[in-house]
Amino acid sequence: MPKSSGRRKPPARPRSASARAPRSASARTPRPPLVPQPAPGLRGKVERASAPVLLWLSARPKFLIPVLSAALLLGGLAAPLAIGVPLLVLLLVLVGWLSYLSWPVVQGAQKAVRLATVGLVLVALVLRLTR
Repeated sequence: MPKSSGRRKPPARPRSASARAPRSASARTPRPPLVPQPAPGLRGKVERASAPVLLWLSARPKFLIPVLSAALLLGGLAAPLAIGVPLLVLLLVLVGWLSYLSWPVVQGAQKAVRLATVGLVLVALVLRLTR
């Protein structure tokens, strides 16, 4: 007979009922989908068309959008008119597009910041065209 080391295994703890039996499907709380269903109408069309670009952007470094925005703004203000205006228009489209997509999930102050950003880029574009 093999010698025992004198240590006994502790008695097994009874498992709780939830650990023994799997919960039914109705007892589980539903998880929201990773990509929510697009809204109907124009918003849904824009969301569906934007999804591949947004997925591509989400895989890039987080500083890409701010750096791109700063480069478009500085280039639009400093470059000659023939180059600067298209850069500012591109910045206006980028900021407007991201603001439109994020509008349903942002609160009051955040909405004001988005409106102000679009407005300031628009003012910069108009000033650039008139001077």
